[in-house]
Amino acid sequence: MAEGKISVPGGNVWYRRMGSGGVPLLLIHGGPGYPSDPLFEAFEPVAREREVIWYDQLGVGRSDPIEDPALLTVSRFLDELGAVTEGLRLERPHVYGHSWGAMLGLQFAAQRAPEWTSLICANGLASIPRFENEVRDLLAKLPGNVLERTYGRELSGTTNDPDYRIAQEEYMRACVVRTSTVNLEPDLMNLMTFRTMIGQADYHVTGVLHDWDIFAELERIRVPTLVLGGEFDECIPSHLADIAGRIPDSEHVTQSGAAHMGYLEDEPLRREYVSIIRDYMLRIEARSQPQSVEPDCRHIR
Repeated sequence: MAEGKISVPGGNVWYRRMGSGGVPLLLIHGGPGYPSDPLFEAFEPVAREREVIWYDQLGVGRSDPIEDPALLTVSRFLDELGAVTEGLRLERPHVYGHSWGAMLGLQFAAQRAPEWTSLICANGLASIPRFENEVRDLLAKLPGNVLERTYGRELSGTTNDPDYRIAQEEYMRACVVRTSTVNLEPDLMNLMTFRTMIGQADYHVTGVLHDWDIFAELERIRVPTLVLGGEFDECIPSHLADIAGRIPDSEHVTQSGAAHMGYLEDEPLRREYVSIIRDYMLRIEARSQPQSVEPDCRHIR
């Protein structure tokens, strides 16, 4: 295992490399505002077969802090991804992005034509306005008037009510992590990053990403792409199916029983989640392997 920092626009980001050999796998964590820590446990076993690289985006985790919110733009995060790939000399990597990381992966692949072996768009969306409406529909279907207790309180400016956090937890247990008792530590999140990019919550985006939509550009992606989501995912299966439908070389898989963070569900679902990704990478790699050809002996005497 090796750890270090690498220069990107705005500062230096921390990375960890584990394993060796094979086509490397670069992991882009979600958020915005969370570090790569939640991805450690699920993906460390993959390092027995190939090199795996984690990195913390600028402003979170072990990377340099961001003092100026003007650095919190999509274009700078895209430049950061390019700098990490180039700086670590990753040749034709598999690139996995989760949620916000998948959004970056989709936009980078559509606009910058990278030479990646594959893109794994995991639990990631292609349109914030569409996603907001879909999440509100999910909230409205939950028992206990969760929509009014969350989104309604944001509109009325009463999010200081203790029940607001309780209602958010009910939503998280229904659509984010269903089968595990894991709790994303609040101190892992950089609140400035989240508030600047998102705003109050995923279903009420008022920040930089409020009108982000990449659907019209997905057909430009020329990287083989796995679009992976959960049965109960806040990124609903029909949204992900529409993403896959726009990408020329893509597959769409919905994991039964899982929600938004399949890598944090209970052990059987977590293993299955990683297995889906591993199998996809191997199948894509097999495409480029030279096929053995039986000699044509019909004219040999």
